[in-house]
Amino acid sequence: MKKVLSLALAIALVVGLFAGVRPASAETKDFFMVLQVGFKQYALNGLPLNSEVAPEIISGRTFVPVRLIAETYGATVGWNPALRTVTIKLGDVEVLLTIGVNAAIIGSDTKSLEAAPYIKAGRTMVPVRLISEAFGLSVYYDSQTKSISIKSKTTGVVPGITGNQILIGSFSVQTGPYAVVGIPFSHGMQAYFNMVNEAGGVYGRKINLMVEDDGFNPAKTVTIVKKFVTEDKVFAVVGGLGTPGCLAVMDYLNDQKVPFVYQASGVSKISIPAKNYVFAVQPNYINEGQIFAKYVASTLGLKNIAVLYSNDDTGNEGLTGIKKGIEKFGGKIVVESPFPATETDFTSYLLKVQASNADALIMYATGVATGGNVVKTAKSLGLTQKIFLPYPHSGIIATAGAAAEGVYVTGWVDFSNPADAGVAKFFSIWRKYYPKDDPLTFSYAVAGFVAAEVFTEAVRRSGPYPTRDSLVWALETFNGWSGYLAKDISYGPNERSGKYSMFFMQVQKGALVKVSDWINVLKP
Repeated sequence: MKKVLSLALAIALVVGLFAGVRPASAETKDFFMVLQVGFKQYALNGLPLNSEVAPEIISGRTFVPVRLIAETYGATVGWNPALRTVTIKLGDVEVLLTIGVNAAIIGSDTKSLEAAPYIKAGRTMVPVRLISEAFGLSVYYDSQTKSISIKSKTTGVVPGITGNQILIGSFSVQTGPYAVVGIPFSHGMQAYFNMVNEAGGVYGRKINLMVEDDGFNPAKTVTIVKKFVTEDKVFAVVGGLGTPGCLAVMDYLNDQKVPFVYQASGVSKISIPAKNYVFAVQPNYINEGQIFAKYVASTLGLKNIAVLYSNDDTGNEGLTGIKKGIEKFGGKIVVESPFPATETDFTSYLLKVQASNADALIMYATGVATGGNVVKTAKSLGLTQKIFLPYPHSGIIATAGAAAEGVYVTGWVDFSNPADAGVAKFFSIWRKYYPKDDPLTFSYAVAGFVAAEVFTEAVRRSGPYPTRDSLVWALETFNGWSGYLAKDISYGPNERSGKYSMFFMQVQKGALVKVSDWINVLKP
C-alpha cells in the first residue's frame, strides 16, 4: 500500500517562512521533535525546519547530527579535533563519544554501541536514542514510516495527567431510542482501553474514560464538554457521537486548546478548514465523493455519471466531492438532481437517469431507508446503470433485499476477511468485556474501538511526558498509520481529515464482497 503522505511532504504543507529557523537553545527546554530517516526536513514543536544531514540507520541504530538534538535541548557540545572526541554536557550529565569507537562514556559508566559515531558532510553523527535518553528525553520509533519522535520532560501540571492516569472524556447518547448506537460506541472504546490498561497502560498510566449521555441534544453536549474542561480537567475529549453535538463543541475545544479526537460524523466542517486541536478519523463526505469519482470514472471507466443527492449538508458535500474528483480523475456529470431529505418517491428522478446516457448512478444521502428505496425503485423501473452508495448503506441487502444485487457500497473498515488478525482481535476484545452486547451492533462498537486505538497510539508517540500540544504534534506524525482496525490514517500540520482512503464492496449473490483495493485521494 502506498503511503498517503510522507512526513517530509506533510511538513512542506506549512508555509516555508520557518525553513532553516532554529529556536534559541535557552528557550527550548520543552520540545517535541519529529525526524524521518532519509529526510533533512524535520519538525520541532510543530514547525518545519531543515537539518544539514538526514538521519540514517547504521547497524539497526538511527544516527543524527549531534548538535541537532543536543543544542536544541540546551546542552553544550564540545569537539576535540586532536582526539576526535565529542563531549555533550547538560547540568550534571556528560556524554563522551569518540569517532570510530563503539563505546560511549556517560558520567562514570561506559556503554557499548552497536555502531560507532562517524562524520558525514562535516557533521558528527551519533545514535539518537543514546544521546536523547542520557538527558532524560523519551524516544519513539515508528517502523511504518521510519520516523523518530523525541519528547522532553514536561514542566508544570498537565490537565488530566497524573503519575498513573490519563483522564479523557467522551459524549454519546446512552438512553432512549438512539442508545442502540451510543452504548456499543462507548463499549468499543472502553473495551480497547481495558485491553491497554490490563497490559499496564501507556508508560504506566491507565486510561480513564468518562462517558456522558448527551441524549443526542447539542445543547446538552455543550454543557457536558464545558464540564469536562473546567471541572473534570480532562486531558482530551475522545469520541463524540453525532454531527450536531460535534459541531456544537469543536470550536470551544479548539479555543481551549483541548484535543478532540474522533467524531462519529462525516461532515467536512469538522476537519476543513483544519483546526489545530480537532482530529477527524472517519472519511468525510467530500473525500468520499472524490473516491467515488476516481473509482467510477478512472478504475471502471464509467465516464457518464448521474448524481442524485439529498439537498442538505450531507448531499451537497458529497456532490462537491464528486465534482472535485471528476476534475482530477475524469468523467462528467450528465444528470445532477437534488431531492428533499424527506423524499420517499424516487420514480421521477430515476426516470430522468434512465433516459440519459449515464453509465453510473451515484446516490448520495446517508438515510438508510432512502438508499433501499432508491435501489428498489431503480430495479422495478429496469434501470441498467450501475448504482453506487456511500458507506452508511452497508446494510443495503437488509433494506433493498434482492434488488440490491450488483449495487456498490464504499467501506472504510475492512471486515471482508474474518480471519484477519485485526478483525479477530476486535471481536475477541469486544466479546471479552461486553459479551451481552447485540452482535448486530458491532459496527458501532467498531467506531469506538477505532477512536480508542488512534488516541492510544498518539499517546504512545507523545512519550512518558505527554502534554496536550505534544499529543497534537504526535498525531501530526501519522503517515498512513494502521492499527487493528484503523487503516491508513494520516495527518499533517494543515491536515485533520485522518482518513483519505476507502474501498468498494459489491452485492454478489446476496452478500457484500470486497471488489477493490484501498483507494485514496491524496495521491493519484
